[in-house]
Order: sequence, then C-alpha cells, then structure tokens
Amino acid sequence: MLARIARTVPALRLVPGLPSLFDTALLAHTALFHPARLKALHEMEQIVLSWPGVTTKLHRFGGTEFRLGNREIGHLHGNGLLDIPYSKALRHQMVQSGHAQPHHIFPRSNWISFFIKAPADVPNAATLLRLNYERWLAVDTPNML
Repeated sequence: MLARIARTVPALRLVPGLPSLFDTALLAHTALFHPARLKALHEMEQIVLSWPGVTTKLHRFGGTEFRLGNREIGHLHGNGLLDIPYSKALRHQMVQSGHAQPHHIFPRSNWISFFIKAPADVPNAATLLRLNYERWLAVDTPNML
C-alpha cells in the first residue's frame, strides 16, 4: 500500500509533516492489529541502539531513522518495513541471495527493503542493518567515536 501511494502521488511525500503522519497511522495500525510485530519493532530498535555510536531521529519520510554519526544506516517504518542504503555491490549480493528485496519504492537504487512481520524476523533484520553499521564504522571511526 505504501509503495502504491508513493508511486501514484509522489508529491505527497513533499507535503510537510504528511509522511510522518502517515507513518504514525501505520504504527497505530500495527499496534491494534499486529501486536507481535509491534513488539518486534521495539526489540529491533533496542538492539540497534545498543551498538556504540548509534542514535535515532525521525526520518524525513516517516519512521525511525538509525544514525551512526552523520550517516543514516537505515530506517524502520511503523508497519515493519526496514530500508537500508547499501553500496551497489552489497545491495546486489543481498538481493541476489534472497536476504533482502529491492527497495519498495526505488527498486533500482542501492537501497534494500526487509519486512519485519514477526519477532522471528528480528535477527535477520538486525544482521542486515549491522552490515551497514560495520561498513560505515570502518570508514568513519577516526572521525566519529
């Protein structure tokens, strides 16, 4: 649904506050109809925040953005959709191996998407995000911590 709306009316993401409002609605829907998924999202956030140097902020298109210094390592939407910006090679490897899907809105970009549907998906999601964390940690360690 999110991808369909974004592709049909892409200008909606430019309306100030609308992406955050939409993501809040997704989170409310998750809380009401998928409580196990909501628990998984909370668990995911706690895991990622336990990594040294990681902070969160509101993502510009809604959801929770995970940051390492001044870099986004990924963001998590209220419906369980995790988006991660990889290098071209790593993105290709993750998609070809079936560990992730091409980005739900921009499939030709270097971003991947992974849908957290249940607590059992959290370890895989954390591993995907950890790959990006370690990639940027290796590049930026002298400037960051």
